[in-house]
Amino acid sequence: MSKNLLTIEDLILRFYTYEGIVEALDKVNLKIKDGETLGVVGETGCGKTVTGLSTLVLVPPPGKIEGGHILFDKKGKTVDLLSQDEAFLRDIRGEDISMVFQDPRSALNPVYTVREQISEVFLHHRRREFIEQVLKRPLTGFERKIYEKMLENPESFTLKVISKIPIINRYKRKLKDEISSEVIRVLKEMQISDPERVVDMYPHELSGGMAQRVVIAIALACNPKLLIADEPTTNLDVTIQLQILNLIRELKRKFGSTIEYITHDLGVVAEMCDRVAVMYAGNIVEVADVMELFKNPLHPYTKALLESIPRPGKEFKSIEGTVPSLINPPKGCRFHERCPYAMEICTKEKPVLKEITKKHSIQCHLY
Repeated sequence: MSKNLLTIEDLILRFYTYEGIVEALDKVNLKIKDGETLGVVGETGCGKTVTGLSTLVLVPPPGKIEGGHILFDKKGKTVDLLSQDEAFLRDIRGEDISMVFQDPRSALNPVYTVREQISEVFLHHRRREFIEQVLKRPLTGFERKIYEKMLENPESFTLKVISKIPIINRYKRKLKDEISSEVIRVLKEMQISDPERVVDMYPHELSGGMAQRVVIAIALACNPKLLIADEPTTNLDVTIQLQILNLIRELKRKFGSTIEYITHDLGVVAEMCDRVAVMYAGNIVEVADVMELFKNPLHPYTKALLESIPRPGKEFKSIEGTVPSLINPPKGCRFHERCPYAMEICTKEKPVLKEITKKHSIQCHLY
């Protein structure tokens, strides 16, 4: 059995808005095993994206995490990300956990080139590695002293003074050349044609598929243990979607990454994922192996979700009712107002996520 790389326990997230308090996540529990691809599916607004952002402790205002634990296995040591300071989290983001955002245009800075944006990741997380590579090259005595000083104390006052002098500051060129070579190599890994030209382009000059590849390159620059992919193919046409999915699958195989794949497309889940977590209105209602979920869905919402997929020769069934407002969510089970099997206890008491079999957990009073 694979160990758990990430464990989310009783995560509570609320957004404080003028209209009221949005109870976005209501004691979410989720485990991601090392080396697997976990799909997180559900309707728009059910909490998939904010679960991913909470993992990085990057909840946008006016959101606030108000309870729970996010336990991450960092080199054999379990750390609770919610109890760490910002400096620790900055080192975790990008190096151990990365996220591919839904809209690559908003994820990329419009005033920086592709080279500058990927280089920033290398400079923050892999600076020491690149300095050591530069020290293996032929250097003048002065240059060698500067790079050795950078290894010893990159924040030293001497280096800060030297960096303000344009002529002397040219010593950084060798470091930039080393990083640029790695940026081009990473773009080749993303199957981008002519990376030497693309590396100096701005985001507005990239096509949708190419921009998404650059975002994936930034996310995978340091070979993170966990990659959170938030609907990375939503805004792309079908042929480009397939290319991106194949790319993610190939990169997972090559680098051994663990992937949390957020989507509302059950077809993609069937193709990409090992296990699936189904979300509804801020709750995880069912977790199962992908084949088990499609063959034997247990939760009424999961059954309705699968029945609502258009199929040739079968009548289309929509889910009755509407998604409840999370400003004033229903008491008890949040699905009971739309559930054909609702009982009196469903209106009063929230069910807990419990294990039915070793490969299947469900949050429902029926079980």
